[in-house]
This record gives sequence, C-alpha cells and structure tokens, in this order.
Amino acid sequence: MFCPHCGSDIPPDGSFCQECGKTVSNVQSSQDSLVWTSQIPVITSSVFVKQLGMALGSGFLVVFVIILFVHPEAVLSLAPVLFVIWLFLFGISLGIALIYQKETKGGPDALFKITPEGISYAAGETMKKVNQLTAIGSILLRSLSGLGVSMMNKSRETDLITWDQIRSISYQNRERTVLVYRKILIRPILLACTKENFSQVKDLISRYAPPGTIK
Repeated sequence: MFCPHCGSDIPPDGSFCQECGKTVSNVQSSQDSLVWTSQIPVITSSVFVKQLGMALGSGFLVVFVIILFVHPEAVLSLAPVLFVIWLFLFGISLGIALIYQKETKGGPDALFKITPEGISYAAGETMKKVNQLTAIGSILLRSLSGLGVSMMNKSRETDLITWDQIRSISYQNRERTVLVYRKILIRPILLACTKENFSQVKDLISRYAPPGTIK
C-alpha cells in the first residue's frame, strides 16, 4: 500500500506513514476525489514511445540546425548519418524500456490523485530506487549529464498540476491512460488508470477540467 501524501510504501495494516508521519487509515476516495495506485506502462505505452522519440529527436534537431548554420554544404551528407544515430539510440532505449517493464512486471508503481485542487502524482519505491541508483552510478562514472538527469527525475518524484495550469488533456482509451499537459508545455503527467476506475477518472476530469482542454 502507498501513502496518498508522499507515495512511500506502508504496511497493509499501517495507520500512518513513517516517511511523512501523516495518517493514512482514513484516506479514501470520495465523490469529489480519487486516490489510487497503478503501474505505469513503459514499452506498451504509445505516449511513452512517442515522447521518447520526440525527446531524442529534439536533440538531433538542434545538432542539425547548428550544422546548417556552420557548414550548410555538409547538411545533405550528414542528415542520413544523424538519422541512423537517432534510430540506433531510439532502438536501444526501447530495448532498455522493455527490460525495465519485464523486470517490474508491468512497469513502476505510482500513486495518483484527482482532487478539486488538481491532478497529482507520486513515484513508488521502485522508481525512487532507480533514480537513486542512477545518481550514484553517475557520480561513480563522473557523468555530469547523467547526474543532472537523475537529479531532475528525483525532483519529479512528486508532482502536481492545478486545474488552472492545464493546457490539454488526452485519453488513450485502449491503454487506459490520461496525458495531462501544462500550459508551459513541459513536465506532463501521465495517469495510469485501472480497468475499474478509468470511467470514474474521466468523470472527475470532466467535472474539474477547464473548458476546451479535453481533446
């Protein structure tokens, strides 16, 4: 069982969270709110695959633009090389994602909340351990970029988007996931719903979401 406040593991018969000290025995979903835990799909999520491709592609796009300004005559010859490198890294990343999802038996656990305040997310213990191990590995390997990424991931172990910050919301009905974008177009939240609560999640979002944000 997860703490609805910080996402930490608590014993099934526990009445309070040892991490944040808050009472959890009386925390329940209601008509106005919904709290649940679920596994976040990785390789089987079309959203994850798309976001991964875009993230890698944006980096190569920057390199392409730099080459275009510095050596415009070399663009046509280097473009296929950049594409092959992007394809290779994309394939490697998908392979790692596949292994990760298999090892976690469906993806990392997380806690999700929909309240009158907004939509929030808290990483489970598996994701926290991965971020911690990544940070330690980056320090041992003296990788500043890896350390930066792991620190950014740790800072996002809990996240909240208030309703007035939402730019758009899209449903992936087949995968039972919801993608929530901020107005500033960074750090979206992916809600991984269960078969039992997906319709309730959509009902609550329809109640609170600003007009025109649901796609």
